[in-house]
Amino acid sequence: MAVAVADMVLCTSVGRAETASPNSPSFLLFGGTDLWRYGAFLYGGTLWSPAGFNADGFTLKLLVNGGRYSYNSSALQRTVDGTMLSGAALPGFRFARDTLTVNLFAGPVVQDYRLSPYDPGSRLHGLYVGAQAATDVWYQPTANIMAALNGSLVSIGPTGYLRTALGYRLFDAAFVGPETAMLWCANFRQLEVGAHLTALHVGGSEWSAGAGWSMDTDRRSGPYLRLSVSAKY
Repeated sequence: MAVAVADMVLCTSVGRAETASPNSPSFLLFGGTDLWRYGAFLYGGTLWSPAGFNADGFTLKLLVNGGRYSYNSSALQRTVDGTMLSGAALPGFRFARDTLTVNLFAGPVVQDYRLSPYDPGSRLHGLYVGAQAATDVWYQPTANIMAALNGSLVSIGPTGYLRTALGYRLFDAAFVGPETAMLWCANFRQLEVGAHLTALHVGGSEWSAGAGWSMDTDRRSGPYLRLSVSAKY
């Protein structure tokens, strides 16, 4: 679940189609945090696109992340605290057009889960090797309007994530608008509804954020916050 949440940061920087140039950057470094009432994660990684991010071509994504979370165990009838570490190497391909950019990735992922106390009813405890597929779609029909869709599916669990966002450029500074996200793992589901600020340029970096309210099938609810930064080279 955490890998899927971390994955969505890429749409805000990699997904945007721009005018091609001879000096188009080929590396993107990114990092950020995902916080909600029952969990906290940090993530980071890099993308390498030899042809540049403004053209079609091969793209390699390397992603690492980790953090803490909690859930209600039906087997133990109590709250279980968990930690997770994950790393993924996802080769893929980028399709870039004037108004539409689509990124497709697939590759191996390694995850390590630790639970306290041990929960025999949980599908996720210990070290796993699996596969991950992901997609990032960015549509910008005009300079001031954007739409984004991000999805990820991991064989471990299995776990999945889907996010959609709409935005309008304010003060020629950043896109602002509503967002919704759904993530799931086995019989657990979490829904997020909120607002985002995307593609705020500060010097040579680009910042994005999201905030709102989350609800899950453990009958828990609370605020969530996402913050990410990226830079191209």
